[in-house]
Amino acid sequence: MSLSEAELADVKAWLYSPEQNLNLTSTTSETLSQTDNYIWIIESLYPNKTGILAYLDGDAPMPERYARVVINEGGKLVPDVSEYYVGPLPVSLNTTIQTLDYFYSRSARIPFNARVGDGPRYAAIDSIVAKTMSSIADITFNLTGLQYFGQDDARSNAAYFAQSPASMDGSTSHIWTPWRRAGLAPYDQPSDLYVNFDIGGSDPILYKCRMIVYNLVVYTSVEDFREAFESGKITKTPSPSSDESFLRKDRKGPVRELENRFAPTSVELDGKRYKVDEENRYVEYLGWSFYTRFNRDVGIQFFDIKFKGERILYELSLQDAVAQYAGNNPFQAGTAYNDRFYGIGIDVGRLVPGYDCPYHATYWNTTLTNGEKVVNKLNGLCIFESDIGHPITRHTDSSYIQSTKGSKLTVRQIATIGNYDYLWDYQFYVDGSIGVDARASGYVQANYYRPDDEGKWGPRIQETIAGTLHTHVMNWKADFDLIDCENTFQKTDIIVENITQPWYPEHGTFEQMRYNISELQTEDEGLLDSPKNGQSMYTIINKKHTNKWGVPRGYRVIPGLSNVHLASHTNPFFLKSGQAYKQSFGVSRHHDTEPGSSAALNQNLPAAPMVEFYKFFDGESLVQEDLALWFNLGMHHYTRAEDIPNTLMTEAHSSIMFAPQNWGDVEQTTDLTNAVIFNKGVLVPRSEYVQPETNGVNPPDCFKLGTDDGLIGVF
Repeated sequence: MSLSEAELADVKAWLYSPEQNLNLTSTTSETLSQTDNYIWIIESLYPNKTGILAYLDGDAPMPERYARVVINEGGKLVPDVSEYYVGPLPVSLNTTIQTLDYFYSRSARIPFNARVGDGPRYAAIDSIVAKTMSSIADITFNLTGLQYFGQDDARSNAAYFAQSPASMDGSTSHIWTPWRRAGLAPYDQPSDLYVNFDIGGSDPILYKCRMIVYNLVVYTSVEDFREAFESGKITKTPSPSSDESFLRKDRKGPVRELENRFAPTSVELDGKRYKVDEENRYVEYLGWSFYTRFNRDVGIQFFDIKFKGERILYELSLQDAVAQYAGNNPFQAGTAYNDRFYGIGIDVGRLVPGYDCPYHATYWNTTLTNGEKVVNKLNGLCIFESDIGHPITRHTDSSYIQSTKGSKLTVRQIATIGNYDYLWDYQFYVDGSIGVDARASGYVQANYYRPDDEGKWGPRIQETIAGTLHTHVMNWKADFDLIDCENTFQKTDIIVENITQPWYPEHGTFEQMRYNISELQTEDEGLLDSPKNGQSMYTIINKKHTNKWGVPRGYRVIPGLSNVHLASHTNPFFLKSGQAYKQSFGVSRHHDTEPGSSAALNQNLPAAPMVEFYKFFDGESLVQEDLALWFNLGMHHYTRAEDIPNTLMTEAHSSIMFAPQNWGDVEQTTDLTNAVIFNKGVLVPRSEYVQPETNGVNPPDCFKLGTDDGLIGVF
């Protein structure tokens, strides 16, 4: 659960008390600067699994609550950013503060140069940016039509973005600033100008311009740039258009025939078939039950997922969403985003009824802490049941027809992180399957169009812009606890071998398929790609628990659409911080000291991240152990003209499913009443029609059926 207003107030008061010796400045101070000590995050600490299971499954007391606190400590002799845990809560004489080292591969303290880009940090950066750009405003206006004198100066018509990552290991901090026209979606109004700054250390007086690039020519100082301009040595390229109409989604063109009618929508004619406890963030649906949690870094997380009373997953949670770009300019070539850094949860927005979610969906507000405040976002999550668009089983025989309705419960969140809107669906199917879907829309981060690039980094999509080649990868943790914590990862490979068979003497030696079944023995084998041609089945099983046929009960991992990972494995901007995104799957032993594959402050530490994922894989046994599956969804974004004004979610889509595999003795849906059976010979009196068996479930009277919709049928 999130910290309550009262808990947050108590923790803040305790932290600010002189006895703690933290020398904190209030985040509401008008003079707050990056050289102060101030709080960046206070939130409920992610609880240890061992303590939670001892409480849920045993007779241990509920684990004590703690707060996670991140402090920007710019006022120290050696400034840094430190993560702490404070507790136990409620605050008492027993409350202490300790560094949160056990969560991370390295120390919970990171260098100042790798700190978050918040308001005080950006204010310091803008001082050198405004000073530099003001001195060359006449040149930039001549070359690009853009000029910049500072964020609050009315003469400024340009906007910039501080490149991420800004540091490799925290020892230095350099940023490229791409220059764009200010206004709607500046991501798609780039110029051909890029300026690099050294922003290392906490004293802005020492910051300086390092380099200017225009038309791909490098100038090593402002003086060199001005000398080249005044001597006529600069070749001018087209300025970004001042017409931003191409970025707007206003309806245009003739109306399509019949498009004036209301589009099909999901409805709940017979009332909701799921139950929610909003206070405890708990959901039940046709055999499913689970709890949820919501936080700043990643938004919604799922815990204690059970089907028909048996635990399937202890945890299912997004870890991070990353994007790696490419391009023939210094900004795109060095861009690698960790969206957790910016706050996926804090960027979750209000959902639009009827469009983002069906009308009559259940909406939950999203409550989280951001900085020193509790933030409540209206209708940030939606929950709804829907028809999956096809029966979940069906068959027609000579004297028998059956069809079982397919439905699922979806929990959805949408976060707008900079230029992209990400939609994440968590789906719980009536057959015991779980689906995770990821989609993206929003504005592409466009390249400045250069004919000489020949489309190598994306096609031309507007007058002065080209699409940008980039890859989105989203990593999840799926902590399977099938019945208990002793699980095994099984691979079933379809192999083709040459055989002879005595009943086919005329064929001699020929190819035939068979299974080859193996198990991952240790974490040394735990990094996996998606099976080529689908010729391997990945299954989490529990060898201690079998169905009545003696087969271990399990859940299959089924890759869906676009299960991509990063194409580059040695790029410096994701050198070690991007390890979780460089293969489709990872299987490791669960440890309370390895709760997640990423951290918000990994962003500016690609060479020395707080969480180094490959350190999880240190040779431990994976046979009948507590396993965590790490999986990736994503898209290689092959940009196209249709990305203007916004990327289409139909194509920018990735998915995965977890499905029962010998989980029960029979198929999982025979207990569903939304099913129909026709048995030949069961006739309606005085007619040739067959009377269907509907288990007492029929469309309500308000749902008028047409002539062809009647359930009564004929063989």
